[in-house]
Amino acid sequence: MSEVLKFVFKGDRNYIQGTSLFNALIEVAGRIGLSKGKINVSFKHMIHNPVCILEQRAPTAADAVVAKIVRTDGESYSLCINAAAETEEAVRQEFDEPEAFRGAIVGDRSIAQDNPHHTDKIELLVSLCKKMHQECVDSAKKWVFSRYDGQFPIPHMEKVELRITKQVGTRLTCSDVLVNGEKIADMYFS
Repeated sequence: MSEVLKFVFKGDRNYIQGTSLFNALIEVAGRIGLSKGKINVSFKHMIHNPVCILEQRAPTAADAVVAKIVRTDGESYSLCINAAAETEEAVRQEFDEPEAFRGAIVGDRSIAQDNPHHTDKIELLVSLCKKMHQECVDSAKKWVFSRYDGQFPIPHMEKVELRITKQVGTRLTCSDVLVNGEKIADMYFS
């Protein structure tokens, strides 16, 4: 299976945001009969082309985005996304990241938000995690979403909390993602 995907660039970014890639993987998974389960997606290289190719195949070291999706019955699938050879002008979409985490409370190595109002769940989680990193780890570093390993779809949120559980200097962190008090995933930033 191979499919051409076209993405928008959010805000002033000159690359495809990991949340857009994540949502595309979940959408494609649903179309091939994988409506829920576990997803382990790694963002290995930034993609600066709004036109991409998604393929269902075994990953290689050169792939920009690699996802292993496991259904609840244990059957697994690999999906890879890379920039296409063709390109076109990027369509831009406004993105107010501070609005997504409005009302969140930052702790020592955590961030929490009650009754989240941002509708794109992965975008909310990434915005919260980035805010936590800027306030708790290093405000000068450009933090990027590098991996999500957990359940999908992300459940309805009445309360969300992220806690840094592992840290390698300012190079890499792993955070627990808790939704309504239950851990649903590990989220990595680098």
